[in-house]
Parts: sequence; structure tokens; C-alpha cells
Amino acid sequence: MIPDSPIIPSSRTKRRIFHADASIILVGCRGAGKRTLGFIAAKHLGRRLITEDHSFEQATGCTRATFLQKYGRETFNQQMAIVLARMIKPNQTNCVIECGTGTLSPAIEEILKGYLETNPIIYIHRDKEDLYKLLKLPVTDAEPLLIADQKHRDFSNLEYFNVYDPSGEGHVTEDIPLRSALTSSARLVDAKQDFKNFLDSIFGHSLTRSWVSNPFSIKAIPPEYRTYTYVLHLRLSTLININVDLAKLEAPGEAVEFIIDTWPNNMLDIIATQVALIRHKMDVPIIYNVEENPREERKRPIEERDAADLELMLHGFRLGVEYLTLDLERSPHLVTHVLAMRGRTKIIGNYVARGFGAPKWTDDFYIERYLYAQRLGCNIVRIARFCAAARDDSLRQAFVDRIRALPDPKPCLIAYDYSVFGVVLPFQDKIMNPVGHDSLEKSSREQMAGVSTTRGSLRDVFRKGYLQPLNFYTLGSNVYYSASPSMHRAAYEHYMMPHTFDARRCTTLEEVDRIRQEPGFGGASLTAPFKVAIMKHLDHLSTHAIAIGAVNTLLPLRGETDSILDHANSRNRAGVASKFYGDNTDWSSIVTCLRRAISPRNSVQPSRTTGLVIGAGGMARAAIYALIKLGCRMIFIHNRTKAKAEEVARHFNTYALEQKLVRQNDGELICHVIESPRDPWPDSYQPPTMIVSCIPASGVDDNPPVDFRMPSQWLKSPTGGVVIELAYEPLITPLVVQVRKIREEGNTSWVIVDGLEVVGEMAMEAFELMTGRQAPRRLMRRVCNETWEKTCAPFQPQR
Repeated sequence: MIPDSPIIPSSRTKRRIFHADASIILVGCRGAGKRTLGFIAAKHLGRRLITEDHSFEQATGCTRATFLQKYGRETFNQQMAIVLARMIKPNQTNCVIECGTGTLSPAIEEILKGYLETNPIIYIHRDKEDLYKLLKLPVTDAEPLLIADQKHRDFSNLEYFNVYDPSGEGHVTEDIPLRSALTSSARLVDAKQDFKNFLDSIFGHSLTRSWVSNPFSIKAIPPEYRTYTYVLHLRLSTLININVDLAKLEAPGEAVEFIIDTWPNNMLDIIATQVALIRHKMDVPIIYNVEENPREERKRPIEERDAADLELMLHGFRLGVEYLTLDLERSPHLVTHVLAMRGRTKIIGNYVARGFGAPKWTDDFYIERYLYAQRLGCNIVRIARFCAAARDDSLRQAFVDRIRALPDPKPCLIAYDYSVFGVVLPFQDKIMNPVGHDSLEKSSREQMAGVSTTRGSLRDVFRKGYLQPLNFYTLGSNVYYSASPSMHRAAYEHYMMPHTFDARRCTTLEEVDRIRQEPGFGGASLTAPFKVAIMKHLDHLSTHAIAIGAVNTLLPLRGETDSILDHANSRNRAGVASKFYGDNTDWSSIVTCLRRAISPRNSVQPSRTTGLVIGAGGMARAAIYALIKLGCRMIFIHNRTKAKAEEVARHFNTYALEQKLVRQNDGELICHVIESPRDPWPDSYQPPTMIVSCIPASGVDDNPPVDFRMPSQWLKSPTGGVVIELAYEPLITPLVVQVRKIREEGNTSWVIVDGLEVVGEMAMEAFELMTGRQAPRRLMRRVCNETWEKTCAPFQPQR
């Protein structure tokens, strides 16, 4: 329960902006996942991992269990405090420190308290039922452990709930019968990306990483700077009282507003759990909203209410939420305290003019509210005004224009009318409009979202002509079997966007030029023979396209200025394109599939891990780049034309030198050519654990298909690995048959990732780049499988 206390910051409400190299300290009980998350953090941030087990043995010469048994609890606690102090004091920068201490002694509490102002101390915890199973403890033994674990909140400044998701990544893949035999039955639970995102938010790297990687990525531009963005309202009461499958609320909008509207028992744990699940299942920013008068709660005196609500708001900061709403009518001391403690969370200054007597938009009252929020330091100001019915929007627009005329810098403005049905006009304000979802029960307390949904709102925006229908394509010489059109069309239907997507056979650049000059051209996925040839005809290229030397995604740039933001917000708008942008997402789709399939024992180690790429075309270049991005520094290339393999190897060895991935004077190379399938695997290198086949299984341009089988001496990894077969027509290639047989006959665990899985990832990334909307990934995966089953499966060879 929330304590009844005056507004005095506890030890866990310290500031949460840290120096870029401040060491991260992980605390929590045994079994919470600190060691695993510590490895993830150390690798992601390029830091040294220090573990308490190792440090204790170094200091005492024996394990903690042996020491405890030999000397007793009191001496053990004293020694633990000594070890912890020695771990942290000389390692306050550029380290990840994993504290295995499950029980906090007073001495350890004092040590941790001393670093609350300077270092991120993250309390790691997980679902108690999962913890019981993991530790194999009866409830009677586990409960005291969990009670003691709660004390970590008082000596930490951040909190991470470690989600256990048996489905693998929050997305269920509906395997079709033929494919289910191809893929590994085991799906590894992967919390890596969740925790990486959390770490990036701590140090303010999230937008920077996304922007540098791809400025047109949906994560590179915050929702408040994009046009026609929507926020799904999710209430805590709904999530805990109704069995809501968050994964089925996919692509709900650009953010989720998580509204704390009830006070259950153990609410801090429940809130942490729900925040983690929203992130894991929906992958959108969270707006954290503590409702002033929770339902089913008694009317509280203002001092009690402020103390309780402050505790809840500070809990949101601990969880690293991206936004927090702050009612501008709250007590000044509460407002001041929240703003002082926000860390990197953006504050939305909120004001709602309720009732039939709400002032008109022409009243200076709204200007005063905006300026008050600006003086406080709010990042965004949101003003909602009640009106009985739809009316002329000119008065609200005049107010918006007055704010726009104020000198910069100034907070972003959200301003709209609402009625008993929610926002009066779903396209009234261009950013962060509140919406509900068709599958969620409507709450009687929900005044803003009302009956609006993202898809319904977007439909109205297109009907009114604010956005226009566009034509998208897959362009290449052999595109008839492409699954992309069906996937994109399903995504358009999901959002009620009246776009079209077609596979168009083209053999010359002149044909591509005619298509891209059309006023209704929205974008295109490029296949052979255009990936390299198009590059010199484009105005801008992504860093990835330049590094790979190939383009697979073509975007028109219709911004009125040269601003990336202007061009990004001109997506879904027709007109003659002034310039064109080329990107390459082949590599990132391969990275996604490798990360999903690689086992922990085969995790990439630059000094040991070896990769193998079959082929030397555009997809092979993307595969090599993907392996480099994963940290692999020993890559072999095999191609039936040796000269092409050597050309690709030279390209990436030059790239590695330019990027300082290898030492210039040591003659080190990242890429090597292995000439013949009869050649033994080089003795000085580990057998490959990541293999990507980039050769077509069907004939291209009247050429016969390449019947490639992997030499058995190249498949000798004792820990198995991942084989990605990029061909999916046919899906069962000789390589797939071969690796399946090796897996079934031997003891090595090879995971096969088929081409359909990769092409699905490519289509989803292309959809996001072309439309600026989050891809409905479950839907697009399902349609990808269904399309292949209808068009290709009947012609597959028998297994």
C-alpha cells in the first residue's frame, strides 16, 4: 500500500540523470535474472562485468555458501559488505556491477545509499510464481525471501521487471504445417532488446541510436514531432480485472497512456509488471498518468492525496517511462517536486476544461495555462476543452496559431475539444490524439478516448484529404512469387489506409524511373537487378546502404524544406517528389532473425565467433554487414565465382579499416574467401556458428537454379548454430534438407531460419519506413504464411 506521509523524498526518489560513463549496479534477490541482464548490459554498452560471486571468491578464497556455513551469518554479512565496497569504489565508471546480495544488511544498505546520487542502481525483480519455480522453493520458504527483496526499492533509484514470456518475443507465429517441420521447436526467451531499450533510456541514447541508424525509423522521431499520431488509453483497472492479451492490441497507435485509476494490493509490483508487459508486447512509448481520484477510493484530504500520488509518480520515474502527465491544477508543491525528480522522462503539462461552462478558445485563460506550463519546464502542454457537440474549429485553430507565433523554444502543444463520445474531431489536433481499441471494454471513466480508434481516426484523415492514397511496389525482374503485396495490403487494411501495393516486373532503370516520378508514388522495395544500379540515381543514401553498397528500399522525399523531419512528415502525401532516398533493410532483417535464433552458448564473441556467407550478390553483402553489426569479426565468403567473392571481401575489409574495427598496421582482415567446397575448414578458426545462404534456389533470368549443398566439414560446430536460408521459392532447399538431416542424426542443435521468416521481417521494416506507422507484426506474419501456403506450398517438393 502507499504510505501516508508528507511530501518528503525517500531514498529511492533521487535524481535519475547520470554521467554517461557511470557504472550500473544491479540489485535484487536470487533468481531475478541479474547475471543474465548484467551480461546483456556489459555487451550492449561495451563495459566490464563485475560479479559478486567472483569478487567474493577472490577476496576470501571460497564460495559464499562455504563461507556462510563455516563462519555463520553475522560474519558472512560483514564480509559481504567489505566485498561490495571493494567492488564499487574503484569501479564507479564504465562497469556493470552485479550484486548477488539477496538480503540487505545495514552495512550494505549504507554502501548502496552512498551511490544513489551518482550511479544507476537498478532493482531487478520478476513474477513471484516464476521465481518459485525457478528456485524450486516451497511458498513457505520463498515468501520471506520476497519480503526481504522488497527492501531493494529503498536503496535503488531505478526498477526493471524481468518479464518471462513463453512465446519467445511477445509475438506468436502461427506456423503452417509444412513450415513447422523446418524450424526449431524451441523458441528462446529473449529479453535482450527490452533491457537494451531500458538502458538506452537511462542514458538518453534511445533517440540518438535510432536517428543515427535510420532517421526515417518510427523510433527516430518522437510522437509529438510526427503528424496524425494517436495514443491508446489503457487503464490499470481494465488490465487487472479483464484478461487482456496485450499482444493482440498490436500497432495501437504511437504511444500508450497507462492510467493508474485503482489501488490494488501490492500495487507497486503490479504497476511495474504492467509497464514491462506493455513495453514487451506493444513496443511503444508509455505515457504514465496517475489519476487524481481513483475509482472505488474514498475522498482523501489533499495532503494524503498528494503524498500517495507523488509516490506513484516517482514510481513511474523509477520504471523509466518516456512521458508522465502532470495536472497543472495540482498542488504547487507536488508539481514542483515532480518536475525536480523527472530525470529523462518528458512531462506533459495537462489541463482539462470541464463542464458546459468551459471558457471558449478565445479566452486568454488557455494562453495563461500554456505559459504557466512553459515556465514550469513542461516538455508538452495538453489542453482539452469540453463542448456539447461538434462545432466550428476555427476558434481552436486560432488559439493554436497564437501559440505557434510565440518565440522558440517552446513546448509542443496538444489542443482538442471533447464530448461524452471522446475527441470531437479525430483529426482536430495532429499529434497524440487519445483513442480506444475495438477489443477493449469502454470504461465509464474514459472521457477522452471515447469511441475513437486509431484505424477509424486515420480513415477519417484520409477521407478529409489531409493524407492521400498512394501506390507502393515491389520492383524487380523476378517478383511474381513475392509475399510482400499481401502483407502490405493487410497492414493498410489494419489501419484503414487506402493505399495499394503491387509487384511490378521491371527489367530497366527507365521503367523504375517512370514509376517513381508518378505523383501517387509512395515507395518501393527493390530486388535484382536494381539494388546496386539505382544508387547513383538517388539524392540521399542511408549509412547502411553506403556501407553495404546496395539499396532495397526507395522513398520519395516530398518535404517543402531539406529537413529530415519535414520529409518524414510528408509520408502518406501525394505530389511530385523533389528528391529520393535509398535505404537497405536486408541486413537488419537478417540481424533480427539471427538474434532470435542464436542460443546463449553461441552468443557472438568477436575473438572466437565465425560466420559463413554463401554467395556474393546484394543479399550476401547485407548478410556480411549483419554479421559485422552483431560483432562477428571472422567471416568467410564462398561463391562459385571466386573473383566476385574477393571483390566483396575487399569491400568489407576496407570498410572495417575505415570504421576502425581492426588495427590498421596488424594486417587483420574481417572477411576471407574460401574457394572450394572441397577445402577443409581452416584449422586456425572455429567452425562457423552463423551461416547465411544467399543464393537463389530457383532460376533467375533464365539461369538454372544453384543446387548447393554444404560441405560436411563446414558443419562441425560442436554447439551447432543457426543456418539462415534466404530462398523461399522453393522453401525446402537442398541445404534445408541437409541441415535437418544433420540435426536429426547428430547431437548438435542447428536452428534453421527459412527465407519466409526473413522476407516477413523485410516487409515489416519496409512498411514502417514507407508509411511512418508501426507494422502490425502478428497480422503481417500470419498473412505471409497464408500467402505462401496458397501460392507456393502446393508446388513444394515432398519432405
